[in-house]
Amino acid sequence: MLKKEAHKIVGGLSKPGKMPGPAYNLPAWNCITGSKLRKVKTSPCYGCYALKLRYTWPIVRQAMDRRLQAIESPKWVGAMVVLVTGHPFFRWHDSGDIQDLKHLAKIFEVAKRTPDIAHWLPTREAWTAKYQDRAPENLKLIFSM
Repeated sequence: MLKKEAHKIVGGLSKPGKMPGPAYNLPAWNCITGSKLRKVKTSPCYGCYALKLRYTWPIVRQAMDRRLQAIESPKWVGAMVVLVTGHPFFRWHDSGDIQDLKHLAKIFEVAKRTPDIAHWLPTREAWTAKYQDRAPENLKLIFSM
């Protein structure tokens, strides 16, 4: 698969300025746990950065919506492998979060197929903690609160 086709399938990658490589972001307004936590003043999701500034620009919102829909594609894993290959580091979800177990399994598969890449997956989804021991060695799954 060519990078151009992979880009079309997954909706492209994001380029957060504070990270040493690309990332894959999803719309924060679709965070399952975060949508509840952002209403709690003592929560780290309160005042979520991914609901402000450039994340609200129509073109950025459209890109993140495309990425969210793309997760359902049967070609998503292969396309992600093509796009992340060649980067030493990859961050999952500089905005947004894991949607469900199927999504998490796909991320695990991308990491398995790219063993030379250090993957970083922070999440607020507490249910993922029971899957940390199943994560590939090159994927750091961090349940953060």
